[in-house]
Amino acid sequence: MTINTTVLVKLLSVNLLLPLIMLSVSSVSYARQELAVAVGLAKPPYVIQENDSGFEIELIRNVFELMGYSTKFVYTTFGHSPKMLNVKEIDAVMTTNNRVFKDESKLSNIYVTYQNVAISLKESNLAINAISDLSNYSIAAFQKADKVLGNEYANAIEHSPIYLRVAEQKQQPVLLLKKRVQVLIMDRNIFNYLVKQMQISDIEQTFTIHPIFPETHYKMAFKNPEHRSSFNQMFDQYRYSDDYQILKKQYDL
Repeated sequence: MTINTTVLVKLLSVNLLLPLIMLSVSSVSYARQELAVAVGLAKPPYVIQENDSGFEIELIRNVFELMGYSTKFVYTTFGHSPKMLNVKEIDAVMTTNNRVFKDESKLSNIYVTYQNVAISLKESNLAINAISDLSNYSIAAFQKADKVLGNEYANAIEHSPIYLRVAEQKQQPVLLLKKRVQVLIMDRNIFNYLVKQMQISDIEQTFTIHPIFPETHYKMAFKNPEHRSSFNQMFDQYRYSDDYQILKKQYDL
């Protein structure tokens, strides 16, 4: 039987295009399995931007894998991160809470807790026994501290002679050591990590830690309520696993 040449060409074209079409569909399908997460700039040991690592980054990645998604991290200043949920390509925002996101329907359960403290040079012998005492001193704080740490803190810093909002937290210990400010406001674990990187041997002899703040609990903000619900469920499963305990030990938390 003779096959018309035109028909043969059409058949060959379809056969050649079919794998390409399937590959394209497969790529779209795979892309849909990736969630883009907005992250504040580096705050080790929680977020280490250079290689997408750190306790919080790896925790989120592991929970998302349990949810069936891969993760793409998009770095921005902490001050901008709440706005990122309005960006079409962003699915979630890390390290936030209801003091930053007023719409609590977007927020997950608590998944990480920070211990913010005030830090001064020991030689300065500052009297900081309550949040209200901060009004007497120049301060360098992490971005959005005035939103995250509550009304008493927000009121105190209004009377501070100098108040700096620092996007890159590695600059905070430098500002204190150079005596550009008298007090730092930051998480204790972040501070310890950064000063160790600076090879300061006598941390306890150099700095005074003023534990004037309660713990700060953080949540994820999700655009899709199904993602939020799934995250809550999978995090509850993950936090009781051996992998979670190993991750905490890895970052000395």
